[in-house]
Amino acid sequence: MRLLIGSAVGLMLVATGCGGATEGIPAAGWSTTSVTATAPANGAWDPCTIPDAAIEDAGLAVETKSSNLVGDLPISEDWMTCFWTNPLPTPWYHLGIFSSTESLDYLRERGPFEAFEPIEGFDGMRFQRAIKYDEVNCGVAFGHPGGVVYLNLDGIVMTPALGDPCVEVERLARSLRPSLPSEGR
Repeated sequence: MRLLIGSAVGLMLVATGCGGATEGIPAAGWSTTSVTATAPANGAWDPCTIPDAAIEDAGLAVETKSSNLVGDLPISEDWMTCFWTNPLPTPWYHLGIFSSTESLDYLRERGPFEAFEPIEGFDGMRFQRAIKYDEVNCGVAFGHPGGVVYLNLDGIVMTPALGDPCVEVERLARSLRPSLPSEGR
């Protein structure tokens, strides 16, 4: 329960000050096909548009795709989100991908995260949630000309971790990197 609350708090902390929920933005539901949701007015990239083949190749369960971890309303009009879990029979985490027109510096300075460090041989920055609970958590962020994208791995409540969350989120980031915004897009 603390992890679920911690995840919700972390998500809301990022969205605090970034605007309220937006009516009229469709939420992506459970799907086995890639969908393009309407982008918010600010033009943030929609992570739910990552092709299902890339999600499957990364080792995530395509059928668990959701535009929100809890509820149907977007977290804020400034952040686009999409979530997946690792596949059965042993799911132990949720992966959230978040996108905004804010910068990587904004995430480092105003987000609920700390301990940003470069990943050797990779353009991402590893980080941890600043508010700590008994949780499994780690993330990787990427700046790009249109804003920031980050992947955040959170353990599933009452489920033991089956690996190091930082190693796993870095593996996912490397696998999904070709599908994420970059300097060239």
